[in-house]
Amino acid sequence: MYEVYKKLKKEKGEDLALEAYAQITRTRILPFDQAAALIAADTSLTKGLSMADSIVYSTAKSQRAQLLTSDIHLKDLEDVKFVE
Repeated sequence: MYEVYKKLKKEKGEDLALEAYAQITRTRILPFDQAAALIAADTSLTKGLSMADSIVYSTAKSQRAQLLTSDIHLKDLEDVKFVE
């Protein structure tokens, strides 16, 4: 939520950022616990991702979900749909 809101507010303005926030709140938000932290750390090490990117990617993988992103760092990973 942090990254989406921040990026949209910076690039598109507060109205669009708040609209995206409203959409996100209607989705399921998963807890980030100790087990998820270890999995994300391993993902960071094996994929060379930053902390935030590894959390997002490993969470999507744990849910067997396709990750929809415009983050160039995730573009070529398995089960990622990149949107320009």
